[in-house]
Amino acid sequence: MQGGPIARSGQEGGCLVTTRQRRSVRGCWASLALLCWCSVAAPQDSTLDGTLVVANRTGGSISFIDLPTGVEIARVPIGPIIPHEVDVSPDGAKALTGEYGPEDDHGSHLVLIDVATASIDGRIDLGPESRPHTPLFLPDGRHAVATMQESDRLALVDLEARAVVRTYPTGGRDGHMVRLSPDGTRAYVTSRGAEGTLSVIFLDEDRAPVVIPTGLGAEGLDVSADGSEIWVANRREETISVIDAASLEVVATLESRPFSGRIEMGPDGYAIVPNGGGRAAPVPRHVRLWDVNTRTLVTEVPLPGEPFEGNFGALIHGGLAFVADPGEGLINVFDLDGLGSRRVLIDNHDAPDGMAWTPVRVRVMNSD
Repeated sequence: MQGGPIARSGQEGGCLVTTRQRRSVRGCWASLALLCWCSVAAPQDSTLDGTLVVANRTGGSISFIDLPTGVEIARVPIGPIIPHEVDVSPDGAKALTGEYGPEDDHGSHLVLIDVATASIDGRIDLGPESRPHTPLFLPDGRHAVATMQESDRLALVDLEARAVVRTYPTGGRDGHMVRLSPDGTRAYVTSRGAEGTLSVIFLDEDRAPVVIPTGLGAEGLDVSADGSEIWVANRREETISVIDAASLEVVATLESRPFSGRIEMGPDGYAIVPNGGGRAAPVPRHVRLWDVNTRTLVTEVPLPGEPFEGNFGALIHGGLAFVADPGEGLINVFDLDGLGSRRVLIDNHDAPDGMAWTPVRVRVMNSD
């Protein structure tokens, strides 16, 4: 099943535009849409480039936000089986998301999207009992991995062949998120069930996973830029476990705010950790900035809005921290240096969650 960008403001279809300095927007409807969008878009920031790709929970779609203009250029429908996370290929040409779905309607497909045209390139069926949450491209750009939460396995997929190559047991329960070692030979999967664990999966070896207990609600994670450490946010314990990639042991435990569910590490030695709320007890929200090398807290800033029952998407790019707020329907942008100069990139959005960046700018301008 193929698909393309959906309309945004009551019209029928979209209009093609170029992304050069002098854009030619043809058609009165497209021109009107452009004027309307620019009137509500975030202020332009010359430091931003490329496209921010965003998974929309309540919208069941993937948005493409042109960063130099702050305009949502296109939106691709994924369907009622909603996505939570999205990744971009090493060359920036493709995006990949999964049909995660609500509790009563689980999905089974990965969805491959062409960025330049903002259109669905293909779907890969992971089979029953999969419910893919986090997909990630491998460094070769042809293969990807994805967590299969219902079966507690990790899928290795050939995207060109549109086929599952093999699956790996995680050894944990409720495997939710995955990150890769810099060379792509290891996958690290957090499992939220039971005691909370990190599973180390050796993609190029016929070897059982190493399962490391970290803490209750192990969920958000990331790998340091040099691959030496893995940080895991234990959402129900108010801790972050630091795992040494050589010994595969927990070497430090850091304090976190309640219900910290995501960790994002950048290439410059900093990590951001937003906290959300629990279903039983929503809490005030903050985003924390950590120095990865010294494992020290640099600062934290409050996030606006009421306590929310859920996580935040987090992304570091170009010296900026992007924090998606599903409850308030907006994407915050902070200077990574001290988390200052907060501004809103886009608001009134459909529960934005996972995000990824691509240097490719979309060639499609669409509107309802």
